[in-house]
Amino acid sequence: MPETVLSLVGALAAICVVLALSYLFTRYVVGRTGLPRGLRGRHITILEQVPVGREQKLLLVQVGERVYLLGASQGSVTYLRTVPEEEAAKWRAEDAAAHPAPELSFQEALRNVIRQRKR
Repeated sequence: MPETVLSLVGALAAICVVLALSYLFTRYVVGRTGLPRGLRGRHITILEQVPVGREQKLLLVQVGERVYLLGASQGSVTYLRTVPEEEAAKWRAEDAAAHPAPELSFQEALRNVIRQRKR
């Protein structure tokens, strides 16, 4: 009986360790890599999402070189307007200056996080 309880406690501890490592990995490693800020497909990128109500949000979507403002709610997407090219170019320049994307490989990012944790 004590062996069964001990093995159960060990299994629960292993699950807790895996969950904690998963959380730390997603929070610290993935958050600091050069992953794109928006959701990205081959030709469509969601640049920004802003919630405006319960299950309602505004989306800035880039398709090719054009940027569209869309409204999305549960069950519908509404076209609001096309963002003028000059305005979109200004936003891209501001975003690039504010958030320079580091060119880190996964291995380099993991090493950086481990080094920071050791300190």
